[in-house]
Amino acid sequence: MVEAFAITASFRVPEAHTFQQTLPLPPVTTLTGLVGAAIGLNFEDAINFKKDKGLGLGVIGSYRDMFKDLWKYRKVKAGEVISDVILREYLIDFRMKLFVGCYDKDILSGVREHFLSPAYVLTAGNSDDLLKIKKVSNIFATEELPIHKFQNTILPGDYSSFYEPSIDLSDTPITESIRAPEVYLLPTAFRFSGKERRVIERRPFTFVGSPVELKQPLQGFEVEGDNFVLL
Repeated sequence: MVEAFAITASFRVPEAHTFQQTLPLPPVTTLTGLVGAAIGLNFEDAINFKKDKGLGLGVIGSYRDMFKDLWKYRKVKAGEVISDVILREYLIDFRMKLFVGCYDKDILSGVREHFLSPAYVLTAGNSDDLLKIKKVSNIFATEELPIHKFQNTILPGDYSSFYEPSIDLSDTPITESIRAPEVYLLPTAFRFSGKERRVIERRPFTFVGSPVELKQPLQGFEVEGDNFVLL
């Protein structure tokens, strides 16, 4: 388990352009790139490393608030340099737990050592959103369990119609935001050709914010009170 913090974070929805909406948590491709950066791999090699080594990645994360930032930039269009603007969303005080699972303990030991001394600078989305590693746990064994309750995590698949809220509003601070699950269709596989990459597969993922209880349990893991599924 890797605990990390970033003052700002932004995980752009792939199709977002002039308005760059952020996902509430880093998607599986970002998590894969994060592991690759720690090891010293480019994105293509990180994708292959995850697949070849049978890594599973789980995430728990939250943030204090969100803001929008207006960027002005210059671009070349039809041989002419023109000005344009981008509105980008950011998360503030982003905290994350990254869980890396694998049947091979030696592989996990290697990943752990790299997070203790990353090969590349780690970021929370954009290159200027530096990610600080606060803790890297020892390797431990755990077993899959049927789990009903989740919060602040990502589930593989569309569970937008298969949950019930599991939060007591009478005990919820007025300053705390209530976030219903959001479903996004995100890239999961690519075709690489030099520096170019094209999406060849997309899958739905449910981003869970406030506590929910699934109508049917999902096989997952419980670690220190956090429930998650490996992606």
